[in-house]
Amino acid sequence: MGVYVQDTYATHGSHWRENLFYSHFLSLPLFLPLTNTLRRQYTALSATAPLSVPDSLPVLKSANLPSGIAYLLLNSLTQLACITGVNLLSAQASAVTVTIVLNVRKLVSFVASTVLFGHKLSGMMAVGAGLVFGAGALYGWETSYRIPMQKRQRQVKEAKAQ
Repeated sequence: MGVYVQDTYATHGSHWRENLFYSHFLSLPLFLPLTNTLRRQYTALSATAPLSVPDSLPVLKSANLPSGIAYLLLNSLTQLACITGVNLLSAQASAVTVTIVLNVRKLVSFVASTVLFGHKLSGMMAVGAGLVFGAGALYGWETSYRIPMQKRQRQVKEAKAQ
């Protein structure tokens, strides 16, 4: 998908907002076969206990929002922030860079959930996490420091040759 988006941006310009809209809008019909399942799941979320809201937020307290719906809305907002960032990044960076950034984001999410939920990190999981982090750091160093430095050195060398 990343290479397809990169090629589309190269051909038609990097209009990330349009890509975000159309990639989501055009996928909506794919949910039609799941209508009954989605309706049942929404009903189950609606039946959850009301969200516990502190007294200092009277506007939210009066909303009497089921906790399942509140968590669904919160999850949707975080997903919107994430996919907006991915589309914005893909408009400005190569598909490889986007893939590396997403892998590092998944690593951070994995480590955070491991720590937050008190899970044990096995030796192989730690090795895998270290490899992903190391590869991301190496790619970042390579693209932001070493390659630009080589270009500058080449330009200086060419300027001296003239």
